[in-house]
Amino acid sequence: MKINFLLMMLLLGIHFPSFIIAQNFESDSFPEISISMKENVVTVSVNLNKKFTWEGVRGESLKKFPQPWVGLSDLPHEIWFEKGGNMTWRQTDMMFIGNYKILINSFGHEIEASVLGYLNELTGKLDSETNLLRFDSLDYALFYKLPNLIIERSSDMLKWSEVKLTKPLPKEYQWPLSVSMHFDMEFESDVFFRAKINK
Repeated sequence: MKINFLLMMLLLGIHFPSFIIAQNFESDSFPEISISMKENVVTVSVNLNKKFTWEGVRGESLKKFPQPWVGLSDLPHEIWFEKGGNMTWRQTDMMFIGNYKILINSFGHEIEASVLGYLNELTGKLDSETNLLRFDSLDYALFYKLPNLIIERSSDMLKWSEVKLTKPLPKEYQWPLSVSMHFDMEFESDVFFRAKINK
């Protein structure tokens, strides 16, 4: 039996080699992929190496806070940075809306936010070492929507079919961490696998 993993086919519609060894903080890089197998279960870990952008990112505070209703679990605060400089900020059961702007000379890593209900403007700063957002004295992990990642298999590299994963992928991934996909290996003769991003 021969198993082939095509590391050069993790793509956005383009076939490029993707041997990246570090997260590129300033710009998009080719995706990075690693593969392992244990007890006939294959794990494909993909780091999209996405450049950080404020627009479309969701922040979730590391610290959790009690809810006003008895018996419910503590919740983190959440921030959504949206298009056009709009933002939404949830603190337990309260929602705040506002606007943000990227500060000049901050290399795009710092914002100033005006939030309804707050007299003073708030600042948010991305820490390039921890990849956490510091906002209003709290640290936030950052999340982006996950593109449609799939694994395909082929015996001749001409006809490809999608592989069923052992569990569905999440809707989001934590930036800049990898996303893992798992599937059962069916042993046969020659078989090729590739990871793809479906548009």
